[in-house]
Parts: sequence; structure tokens; C-alpha cells
Amino acid sequence: MQQKKTDNSLELFYTRCRENGLKVTPQRIAIYKKLIQSEKHPTAEQLYKIVKKRFNNISLDTINRTLITFARIGLVSVVEGFGSPRRYDHNLSSHHHVHCVKCGAILDFHNREYDALDVPGEIKRKFEILNKRVVLNGICAKCKRG
Repeated sequence: MQQKKTDNSLELFYTRCRENGLKVTPQRIAIYKKLIQSEKHPTAEQLYKIVKKRFNNISLDTINRTLITFARIGLVSVVEGFGSPRRYDHNLSSHHHVHCVKCGAILDFHNREYDALDVPGEIKRKFEILNKRVVLNGICAKCKRG
């Protein structure tokens, strides 16, 4: 199952790169693969530490710029900011997040009722809504035991 998800994601990667005139380099592939293998919504620095093991001359700035490019072309999304460095999410399907305000963990969850939330008319008049995501803030079980 994980391999099929990776294969589908890589197909999307190649398609989006082609559509946007972006060269497919080994470094970009490595960054994207590590991102889609993570369920933790990593930061650029977290990905840098992993990718640097294979490409020792890659810089944090390159990772940062690559992730911003990936977000611009619709390969990833930037997760809601919580005062820490930007975090990235490869999961482009409709889902929501729960965020631990103590340890910073962000977990995905699905909820059809949240998916169906109606956007107030006042907002619809001011914005073209591209997607909806509910974010719940709380304290995870690990931190509660703490």
C-alpha cells in the first residue's frame, strides 16, 4: 500500500514539474520522496538533515527554496503556522489537522462533517475559497502524561 502511494505521488511530482517547466533533479526527487515518506509535516531543516546524508553539498537554503517551489506548483501545502518554522504537508486530499500546543505535533484526521462546513456568505463574497481545513489545538496524550 505504501509503495502504491509513493508511486502515485511520484507520478504527480513528475507531471507537476513538467507542467511548470521545472527540471527533475536527483536532489528535488530526494526532497520530495523524504517529504512523502514523513507523516510528521516536516520543516525544511528536518528534511535538510535527512537529505544531506545523501547529498552532502546541498544547502538548507536549497531545501527551503525547493519546498516553496513545490508549494507554488501545488505539490505540497504549507501547514498552518504556529510560531515555529514553516511545515509542509504532501497530503493534498481533503483532511484536517490536530495540533499539540506543547510538543508541536501535527496529526492528520478526516471528518466528513468538517469537509461539508458551509463557508459564510460574507467570506464567499470577499474570497474565492480554494479549500477548507479545520485545525484543532490541544494537548496530545503523550504530553498530558508528561
